[in-house]
Amino acid sequence: MRVEVVVKGIVQGVGFRPFVYRIAAANHLFGYVRNRGDAGVEIVVEGVERYVQRFLKALN
Repeated sequence: MRVEVVVKGIVQGVGFRPFVYRIAAANHLFGYVRNRGDAGVEIVVEGVERYVQRFLKALN
């Protein structure tokens, strides 16, 4: 399963990307997280569906 998420708000310069990386790694997911030009962050993760669902739940 692959998901793309865009998070907007104050998420740059506050450790959000490392936070996302830790959740993804803990759930054996692959992908990337990068800053966007509009002060948002783009997240793409891929892996087993139940782990992707757990990842999304942890982001909330």
